[in-house]
Amino acid sequence: MTTHDHHLTLTIPFSTPRQAQIAYNAISPDPQLKPDQFTQVLSVSKAIGSCDESNNPGRILIAKFEAESERVLRVGVNGFLESLGVVVGCLKDLDYHSS
Repeated sequence: MTTHDHHLTLTIPFSTPRQAQIAYNAISPDPQLKPDQFTQVLSVSKAIGSCDESNNPGRILIAKFEAESERVLRVGVNGFLESLGVVVGCLKDLDYHSS
């Protein structure tokens, strides 16, 4: 990740690891248009406070953002949240609960 002055990390919990992985797969392919101004790194992690990965596999989507200005950060994060909203809406509409 490029070092910028403005940072934000979001942790988004999902009901199942599969839902978190679907969100990651749906959002992560989008390339950054101006990586010199804004960077986004996504990952999937186990639930916070879990000590046993086998009993609590990854169900948290972690999104880390860096930007050169507050405005660029806001615009980039808004775009991410719009994409995330579409994914979550699809998961809900499809009633996708399988792990």
